[in-house]
Amino acid sequence: MNYYELLGVNIDATEEEIKRAYKREIKKWHPDINKDEEAVSITMRLNEAKDTLLDKVKRMEYDSFINHKDNETYQKYTNVTVEKETAEDYNQYEDKLVTKWEYLRQYMQSDNISVPKKIVSYILVLLETFLCFILKYLIIGLSYLCFILSDLIIMLLRILSPLLLILVAYIVYIVVRYGFNHLLVNKYTEFYCALSYLIIYIIGIILPILGKKLISQKVFEFLYNKLDVYLFKKAVGYEN
Repeated sequence: MNYYELLGVNIDATEEEIKRAYKREIKKWHPDINKDEEAVSITMRLNEAKDTLLDKVKRMEYDSFINHKDNETYQKYTNVTVEKETAEDYNQYEDKLVTKWEYLRQYMQSDNISVPKKIVSYILVLLETFLCFILKYLIIGLSYLCFILSDLIIMLLRILSPLLLILVAYIVYIVVRYGFNHLLVNKYTEFYCALSYLIIYIIGIILPILGKKLISQKVFEFLYNKLDVYLFKKAVGYEN
């Protein structure tokens, strides 16, 4: 939170507006009045804000610092990197998305961009965010579906396992008595039933692995660090 946000004024606020805002906020946060444990630190920041913004030179330097920080914010958003890959870490992307909204807020406050362009950009950002939101929950839904189908398959195959044993015993008998070629040539239904059972069992094993991959860090890195960033750049007309 910068000094302007702390005081609740616009970046182009006049000295009188800054003084009034300071008086309003200091009445709420002065340690003699407010017993909150953060009152002292907030009061100190309010005093820093007032001293800086009421001094023309300091304010000019501070505004320059904010503009530089805005650019850093955008770079932070567009260069998100991933160092870990654990199941519980993918939620960190929700936190990193905050920097996008920070940049958008600063973008909307810029004096160099026309109002119609700001409105169009804002609508496009909402649309691309909604798209990524839908994709995220579609991926999560598919992941859960993989786990559910796997559990159903394994449960069903366990129920049918006695029948499988009978089929296997019968197939072994055919192979021992007539040979494996005889089994293939005559196309015994029992053989193809056992083969289908094996294939379905393999699918039941693969589905949980696929489910984990769908919610892995790499998938969410693509969704938020590649697709979302690309669409966001297009929405705000960022050309760099």
